Amino acid sequence: MTDDAVRKLRERIRVARGEIPADLVLKKGRVVNVFSGTIEESDIAVHEGTIAGIGAGYRGKEEVDASGKWIVPGFIDAHLHIESSMLLPSNLPAALLPHGTTAIIADPHEIANVLGLEGVRFMLRESEEIPLDVFFMAPSCVPASPLETSGARLGTSELEELKNEKRILGLAEVMNYPAVLMGDPDLLGKVALFQGRIIDGHSPR
Repeated sequence: MTDDAVRKLRERIRVARGEIPADLVLKKGRVVNVFSGTIEESDIAVHEGTIAGIGAGYRGKEEVDASGKWIVPGFIDAHLHIESSMLLPSNLPAALLPHGTTAIIADPHEIANVLGLEGVRFMLRESEEIPLDVFFMAPSCVPASPLETSGARLGTSELEELKNEKRILGLAEVMNYPAVLMGDPDLLGKVALFQGRIIDGHSPR
């Protein structure tokens, strides 16, 4: 850790302890505590872009009265098909951030059905360096059924290439649940590939 990193950490701790003023304090907001499930009136001290403390009595170089306002963590949209929005990933922040969504987990199976791996890689590239956290699941059903001819196919070998992408969290919705129940070796191979990772189903529970 560099000397500058140590200095910043020490300063943040001093802000958290109330020894020095924060850059910004949101005063008396309704803070939604997602750990306890309660709503608490509290101050939030922000220093160098990071929440340093939550509690009463913080001082700030800038103070904003948040009385009556709700303060919540960023929302996560856990299942989104970006292509259905007709927007490029780079256009999503303007649509989502004002409404509190700060992260999404997308299933790019629509573009994958047309462009295969290159479509998924396009979505990965297009969602880099934007002010929104974008994660993906590897499309499990490309095509959705053997009767479709949309232009691409993703088998186990193609999914193996996606598995180690750092923003791909697991296997996207396994739509063809009859094939799972019938023990289809191709589909079970995809499921087995992502054992130990997140695997989305396509039915209740």
